Amino acid sequence: MTDEILPGNDSDPTQEPGKRLPVEARYQKTLIPVDAITTFTSTLGTADLKTIVEGRDGKHYAVKTTSDGAGKIPASELFCYELAYRVVIPTPSYSLIKLPTGELAFGSAWEGGVINGNSKIDYPTFIDNVLRGNVKVTNLQSFFSRLYAFDLFVNNVDRHWNNYLWRTSFGDSLIALAFDFSKACFEVGHSGFEATHPSTKTQLIFSMLNVSKNYIRAEAVACLEEIRVISSEDVSTILENFPSSWMSKHDRKSYIDWWSSQARHDRIDSLMKLL
Repeated sequence: MTDEILPGNDSDPTQEPGKRLPVEARYQKTLIPVDAITTFTSTLGTADLKTIVEGRDGKHYAVKTTSDGAGKIPASELFCYELAYRVVIPTPSYSLIKLPTGELAFGSAWEGGVINGNSKIDYPTFIDNVLRGNVKVTNLQSFFSRLYAFDLFVNNVDRHWNNYLWRTSFGDSLIALAFDFSKACFEVGHSGFEATHPSTKTQLIFSMLNVSKNYIRAEAVACLEEIRVISSEDVSTILENFPSSWMSKHDRKSYIDWWSSQARHDRIDSLMKLL
């Protein structure tokens, strides 16, 4: 994988972690809505997932709309997926979904080949084996550690075992993916520190990672530093893909201004002390 040197950085390959991002993580795709041809009511029992659709592209999607939560869930989902992509945290693919009503929704692709939902596997026992290292998962400690720092930055209060995906991969190994950022960022407020509260699901999961020695602080720090160097222009590009019903022009400008401000750096510095 080739690297791109971010503006203002030297080309010295020995520069500090977080100063270089993969070229692929700097790419912004054009979002063309996928028509929903069949709509299903979700029976998964989760508060923020009410609809699953089959798209015209033949894929199934877990769909989030502005009718869910406080209305900012689709914006939070898309932004967090794109931000995670830029700091190399794997997520499912996603698309804008055009519902039969004409409304544009966020759709996270329904992943095949995953452990989740397999009736032959006892999921709590599987998670215990993952934490003990009895199950081979590629880059597991790095994934857990970087995602924890990421969740703190986007103020995700709801990271729990049911919003990790475990997909089979080459050589009988598994790949971990993160999904469901419904209770993060714009939906709960991007500048608060709710995700650091000990009672949140995010912190309960972290305590398990820490006790099982699956947390590497250096990886968490590197993730925050990579978020630090993402430009406001890059963030503006992400927000430009939001349908107008997801976020007003005023709110977009307000967030871009915050991203450009010292307040964002102060937030990162404060989180560094909590890692």
